[in-house]
Formats: sequence, structure tokens, C-alpha cells
Amino acid sequence: MPISEASLYAANLRCIGAERQGLSNIELINIIIGRNNSGKSSLLDLVEIATHESIKDDASLRHKNSAPPEILLEFPVTAALIERFFPSNISGGTLTGRNHLEFGIATFRDTRMTAQVLNGTTRSVREIRNPTQPIRDFSAESNQAAQYLNSIANVKEVNPFYKKEFRRILAERNISPEVDTPNITIQGNGTGVTTAIQQFLNKAHLDRDLVRIRLLNDLNVIFGPDSIFEEIICRQLIGGAWEIFLREKEKGLISLSNSGSGLKTVIIVLCFIHLAPALVNKPLGEFLFAFEELENNLHPALQRRLLSFLAKRSVEENFPLFLTTHSNVAIDLFNKHPDAQILHVTHNGSNSIIRPVKAFIERQGVLDDLDVRASDLLQSNGVIWLEGPSDRVYLNHWINLISYGELSEGNHYQCVFYGGRLLSHLSAQGIDETESSGVSILRVNRNACIIIDSDKKDAGTPINETKQRIVREIESIGGMAWVTDGREIENYIPFSTLQAWAISGKFKSPPKPFDSFFRYLDRAEADLGKRFEAKKPMLAEQINQYTKRTDLEADEKLFGRLTQLCERIRSWNRMPEPAPPKAEA
Repeated sequence: MPISEASLYAANLRCIGAERQGLSNIELINIIIGRNNSGKSSLLDLVEIATHESIKDDASLRHKNSAPPEILLEFPVTAALIERFFPSNISGGTLTGRNHLEFGIATFRDTRMTAQVLNGTTRSVREIRNPTQPIRDFSAESNQAAQYLNSIANVKEVNPFYKKEFRRILAERNISPEVDTPNITIQGNGTGVTTAIQQFLNKAHLDRDLVRIRLLNDLNVIFGPDSIFEEIICRQLIGGAWEIFLREKEKGLISLSNSGSGLKTVIIVLCFIHLAPALVNKPLGEFLFAFEELENNLHPALQRRLLSFLAKRSVEENFPLFLTTHSNVAIDLFNKHPDAQILHVTHNGSNSIIRPVKAFIERQGVLDDLDVRASDLLQSNGVIWLEGPSDRVYLNHWINLISYGELSEGNHYQCVFYGGRLLSHLSAQGIDETESSGVSILRVNRNACIIIDSDKKDAGTPINETKQRIVREIESIGGMAWVTDGREIENYIPFSTLQAWAISGKFKSPPKPFDSFFRYLDRAEADLGKRFEAKKPMLAEQINQYTKRTDLEADEKLFGRLTQLCERIRSWNRMPEPAPPKAEA
């Protein structure tokens, strides 16, 4: 069965609690992101367990010493499976129709079965559902046909992970000199790599060209044009251990011990791709790879080349790839890859939660219009959606003042621009919960705030329906929607700040809340607003130099909004409320 047709879940498995979590969809390339200790490794454990012929109750795999882990496999019930186990020569009993096969076809064809893996390879039916009829209950029919359905559940081929050669590279890894041993075992921490390369180069029964030609060529594909390696050899050191050496043009032979960690990571990957299949005499298509944090000690350009190489081989050789990462390079590279998905793992303090996010960050090409990178949304602790760059300049400075320098963009939140004309594309609802074709703010990053210019010309004018919808949706999920009290964010600029910024006496009175701020500037000085309207960020930078915390405190509404926003940012980052600053002596 193709891996893309199956779903795999677990409960009570390490960081995964009683609520079922896992892979509702499986692609060839699966990018797993999340904070440290969020449960990314638990997802890799689930994939590895699914490849085993038997499943043992290992206490180390239990979630907080709970019940034994539950492994659940979901797959389509095809006509071929029904015909294999529902007999056509038996009729009657509780099964309706001319015979039991007819009952099975009429009832279960095109449904999806969830089977729980018990001890060993035995599986029992947990659930039957029809994706096109989600509210239909199949429990009665399942009880009637339990014998036949349990036979289907225990067909080995319905598990596309079964007997895959699972290989894992750990985040902590190294390649060191090694003494020759009879058996070759390449481990996820890099142990065995030196022995494997040495024996493939020197043992007559192994194909030396896998190292000196194919592995070396791919090494140059990944490192070129920065480095070109002419030869890879192994030499025996005093004391008997073997060491890998690489010859680089104009540098001569250099030992791997004297090379960087990034080079070692790439060589470990290539050993799994080229040598591991030869050692077990199986094609790459029968392998499943789980690589942890390959970006460690790799330059971004090298990351792209390594990941692009892996993606190409995954598609060509049809082997599934699971990559845990913190790298924005990986997220942005695979965001739009047709054979990839991004899985976001979060932890609520008790359990891991796993969600596919690709469907919510690639809708109608809107993120291209917004010039937003997927990593900006997925890696940040929280997202503040703003209309444009000048809003960001003002807001970052105001947050800095209100938080006494504690909170900053990049560390505690990320600003993302939507542009006024693109607001209609955004939604705070999940795609599964709305027919909107827009980008789901909630599902891209659950910690969201949006700041919207009211664009009102007077106090009695209501904001438009699009803005009202965004406000309702954000507030309904506990997010923060801030519609400016005046016309635009510039209308919040304190009058004392304007007076300090401008030539003395230029501004006689503050702008009214619903005035056009730039026409207000024009009234103070001919074409002043016109000059700055095309240079809003420059104006914001200048004005910020004269804005003090006391100026913000003087505007009760603005100060209240900023205080609320800072509280939200602290909650996104699980930060305690700050102690009040000490009074100056």
C-alpha cells in the first residue's frame, strides 16, 4: 500500500499523551519543526515502531508512566481487501444482502479502517469511518462483520511502514578514527562510518566505487563550488585505528578529524544513502530515513544543497524522509515542494500536539503577495500582523518603551505585513472550519495579534465588513485584534512628540483622531505630508527618536492597548510579569 494512503497515530507514547497524535497524512518528505523538548523525537519513535514486526511494551516509551503506548494505523478499505476476506458463498445471519461479499462491498468499500496494534503483529479494529459521510456510525456493522474486518486489519501489506529499513541520524554525531572490526554497523551518532568507508575501499567483496566515485561525486555536488574534493581514502594510524582523509585541490590530504562538523554530517548522510543499502542488499526504496537537525554547523547555502540533494533522491528512489529541524532554510525550501509537508509539534506542558501546517500557509499564493516566509510564521513564538513597514517601526519602539526594553522582535515575536488590500485574504479560522480560501492566521501560528487601521473618516462610520470579520474570528479564538481608535496608526503619535520633532511652533494643535495625518502635515508646512507619505518608515524612525514612555502613558487608550499587547507577548513566551523598575535615586 502506498505510504501516502496511510495514517499513523499514537497515544501514551513518550511526549504524546492520551489524546491521539501523529501523521494524518504522510508525504515522501516530512519536515518536523518545533521547540526543543516539544516531542519531535517522539514522532520519529512512532515511525520507527511502525517498521517493527513486533511491538514490545517498553516502560521507557510510556507517557509519564501511563498505560502502554497505543499504536494506531489507518488505511483505506479497498474492494480488493473486501473480496479477499468476505466470502461470496456464504449468506444469512446478521449480514444482509445476497451474500457476505455483497454486504462487505455495499457497506465498507471506500471507508477507512483504524486498527490498533496490540502485542506482536496482531491488530484489532478500532474504528470504521467514511470520509464522505463523517457522521455515519459503522459500529453495528463492524460488530456484525468483526471476524472479516479483523482479518483485513491483520494484513501485513496495509502497513506501508512494515519491514522498511529504518535509519536514523541523531542530532549529536561525529566521525572518529576506528579500529577495524569484522562487522559493519553504521550508527546514527556516526559510529561505524570510518569502518564502513575503510572496508568498502579495501575489502575485495565490497564495491569500492560506491565510495571513491558515487559518494565522492555526491559530496562534490553538495559542497561545490565552495570545495571540490578529488579523492577520499582511509589510512591506518599508529596504534591501528583507521582515519578518513579527503584530498582537496591545492590543500592536499586533510584528515576528517581536522575538518569541520558540517563535512562530517554530510558524509554520514551519504553513507546512509550509498553504503547502508549495499550492506543489506536492498534498494533505497525499501528504506525510511529519519534525520535530526542536519543544519547543525552547516552554512545556509550548504543546507540548501544538502536538503535539495536529499529531496531529489527521495523522489527518485521513492523512500520516505523525516527531517526534524529548527532551520528557516528547511522550512522555506520545502514550504512549496509538491512532495513535502511541514509538521508543527508543540507542547502544552503536558502533551505533544502535532499538526500539519502546509495547507494553511500555501493558499492562493497569498504569502507570495505578502512577501512572507513560512519560517517567519512557524518559528516565531507569536505573530503580529501589521499593514506595513512603518507600523512595524512605531510598534517595535513602543513595545520597547512599554516593556522597559524587555521585549523585542525576533526574540519574542515576529512582525508580518499583510498590506491593507490583502486583508480580505486572511482568516483567523482553521481551513477545516471555514469555506474561506484565505490564509488562516490561527492555524499558521496559534499566537496571533492583528493591528488594523480603522480608516474611518469620523467616529460614526463603522469599519468595513472584512475588518469586522477578522476581529470576530481573532477574538473567538482568544487572539488579540486591535483596530486603531483613530484613522491610522499615525494618529496615535503623541502631540508632544510631534512638537519635539518639528521646528518650534510648526504645529499649533494636535491632529484630530480621524484626520488624514499627512494632510495635517501639509497644513503645517506645504508638501511636508506629501514628501513623507512615500517615506513612511523614514518618518517613523525620525519621530521615534523623540517619543518617550511618558508620551505614550499620556494617551490612555494607546497605553492600554500597548500594555495588553505586551502581556500577550509575555504569555506567548511564558514570561512572568516584570517587576516594576526601581525609582531613580
